[in-house]
This record gives sequence, C-alpha cells and structure tokens, in this order.
Amino acid sequence: MTELGIITRTILSATAPYDLGCSLRALAGFRPGRRDISLDPGGTVRRAFPHPADPDAAVVVEIAERDDGAPGTALTVFSAGPLDGPALDAVRGRVGDWLGLDDDRAEFLRRAGADEPVRPLLEVARGLHQVRFSSLAEGVVYFTLLQNSTQWYATLRKRRLTLHLGTMVRAAGEEFTALPDLARLARLTPAAALPYAGAPHKAERLVQVLGGVAAIDEELLRTGPYERARDALLAVRGIGGYTAHALLLRALGRPDAVPLEMEQYAHTARAVYGDAVPSPQELRERYGPYIGWWAYTCRTALTWLEEDRKERERAERRRSRPPAVRRPRPAPASTRPPLTARAAPAQVVVG
Repeated sequence: MTELGIITRTILSATAPYDLGCSLRALAGFRPGRRDISLDPGGTVRRAFPHPADPDAAVVVEIAERDDGAPGTALTVFSAGPLDGPALDAVRGRVGDWLGLDDDRAEFLRRAGADEPVRPLLEVARGLHQVRFSSLAEGVVYFTLLQNSTQWYATLRKRRLTLHLGTMVRAAGEEFTALPDLARLARLTPAAALPYAGAPHKAERLVQVLGGVAAIDEELLRTGPYERARDALLAVRGIGGYTAHALLLRALGRPDAVPLEMEQYAHTARAVYGDAVPSPQELRERYGPYIGWWAYTCRTALTWLEEDRKERERAERRRSRPPAVRRPRPAPASTRPPLTARAAPAQVVVG
C-alpha cells in the first residue's frame, strides 16, 4: 500500500451563500458514499480520488473551513509525489464538482424564498450546495446496481467493487480506496463484473451501461443542452428514465428536471405543502430549471429538521429524568464483619 507523504495546501472558492457545515452534514447522511469518506468531528472530511495523471495511483483530499471565513473550503491534497499545476487544478476541479462549490443558487433561493411552505426549510439549508457522487463513474455503478434492487444492496456492491478494483493508499494515518474512473471500469467483462453485480444478468447490464456511458462525451453530459444529454443517456441499453435523471442530477449536478411523478418526490411535496400540494407541472413552472435543487434541498432539509426534533426530544427526556439514586454496594465478602454466632438449639428428649 502506498503511503502518501507529499502534502499540498490550497483553497477553493464557492459561490455564496455557502456553508461547509451543511456539506459535511449532507455527506454524513449520504448513505451510498458514507463508507468511502472519513468525517472528523472537528469539521473535516477526507476521501480518495484517482490521480489525475496516473490511473494506477490515487490522491487523498482533506476538506476543512477556510481561515479567512470566505465562502469555500481549505483543501489539503496528499500524494505520493509533487503535483504540477495541471494535476493540482484537476484535483481542485474534482473536489469542486463533488461539493457543488460553483453552483449559483441565487435565483433558486429567490424562488424558494417566495414559496411560503419552503421558506422555513431555508433556515437550515440556505448555505447547502448539492453534494454529489464523487464521479460520473461512481454514479453509474451505483444507479445501475440499484435497478430492481435496494439502496443497501447497491451501496454494498459498489463498496465491494471499489475495494477490489480501486487503488488503496494511506494518508494521515488512515486507509482510503479510490474508485477507478469510467474509462477503466468500461473495460470490465461480464465475468469480471459478476462478483460485484451478484447475478449474470446484472453483470451484463453493468458492463453494458459502463461501456455505453463511457462512449458519450462527458462534456456533453455536463454542459450540453439538457435534452441532448438526457437523450444520450437514454440511448444506452440498460438506462431508463429514472437512472438518466439520477445521473444528471446526483452525479453531474444538473437540476433542470426531476421525475416528480415518482412516489419519493410526491412524498416530499406532501411533506412540504400538506393538503395544498401543487401538481408536478405547477412545481416545474414555479422552479423552472432549478426544480432539481428544490427536490434536493427540500428532502435534505426535511430530514435535518426531523433529526433536530428527535434530538430535542431526547435532550428533554434527559433533563426531565429524575436523578438516579445510587444505592450503596455491598462490601466484598472478604471485608464483611463476621456473623454473630448463634446459640445451638436446645435438645428436646421425648421419653
């Protein structure tokens, strides 16, 4: 295992408003990636990425608060050798994409602030930028394994694939594994993918999807017209509407569209609006190309508010609980005073 002993420090800017605490809380609750990161209670997070210039190597990044208080993060990169300018810029770009640092949420926040039922959610999530999968490759693996399955299953299988096929390194006293990029994963055969997919037909589908997405220009998926990007994904055998939207939103950070008719989004709308739930079309008209951020922000903030409520209730129960009465423990047998000798019973003679 490679020990990463070269340390490079820099800073990353974020589009205001930005709150790193929101990103750290979102990462802590992001189950598909929870075991790939190291979260420190002091307010830092670490994870591994493939080395931008060497596919057989990896770097580890550490994210923390900036000393100057400006929107963004302090970035520390652990590597086996010095990083030149282009390599460091590539790492900075990967981290910025992962944390959504460049997301300009001003118009979304304006619309959300005018939406009365959503306004309270902004009190806990105004500085939240969308935390994403660390790469398109990770999103493709996860959402393909998720088809006709469960989040638990997809997360477990993705983690197994990462550990077996990724690059393991050590930094800051911890071990990390970087999932290979899409170009390397696209070379998998169905036989090689079987241990991670769990069944032959799932292995075949994973290989088809990885190869199909790898053949698409990633720049088109990231920055091209949304409809073209979506159609390019839908043309890949094994990708349906849900997976295409999920990859564009959760892996690439594109909030243009969301399948609001699905139950998970309908549930979110009911939780936000109560009895006066807008129709999917009304929500799309209200939020326009930011509907994905409406879905992400609302779902995340609702989860946090519920967690905060439960924590307040636990704290209240602790405060109202009567103090425990400490009963004296009996002394050990070796220190107990001897028992008082009892008189022998009198003998009774019957005769």
